[in-house]
Amino acid sequence: MKINISNLSEGVHTYDLSGDVGTLGLEANFQGIVDTHVTLEKSMNQIVATIDASCKGIFICDRCGNEFEEQVQTEFITLYSWENDEAKGEEDDFYVLQPDENMIDLSKNVREYLTLSVPLKLLCNRAECDIPKHTVNEQKTIDPRWEQLQKLLKQENN
Repeated sequence: MKINISNLSEGVHTYDLSGDVGTLGLEANFQGIVDTHVTLEKSMNQIVATIDASCKGIFICDRCGNEFEEQVQTEFITLYSWENDEAKGEEDDFYVLQPDENMIDLSKNVREYLTLSVPLKLLCNRAECDIPKHTVNEQKTIDPRWEQLQKLLKQENN
């Protein structure tokens, strides 16, 4: 997911990009196509990219153990600058561009943010989704070694 920024005039520019989950390097539970809507706001020294990305995911419900499908969505902002003095430390969403760079690659950020958007507790949200019932064997057999103690307990209660 690359955008050519050479000859990009100042102002707001929008792009709709899509790519296969395999080419982005997403995990196996993501499937299909990743759709992204990108808004670039270019000024004299920087580009602010606002990215909305979504993809289909297939997960296992933590409660009932059934497989379910859910749309994973994320939104994030990334800043690209040509001036190094704007970098006030190491930030994940700030990149310094070289004067001769004419492409920005969004693949790494889209992959990371989609992966982080997967909830920690995966629930299928179906009405019949319940914790599986555990059946207990109702037939109680007493260990022969404890029978004598049971007799003593009955004698004490009488």
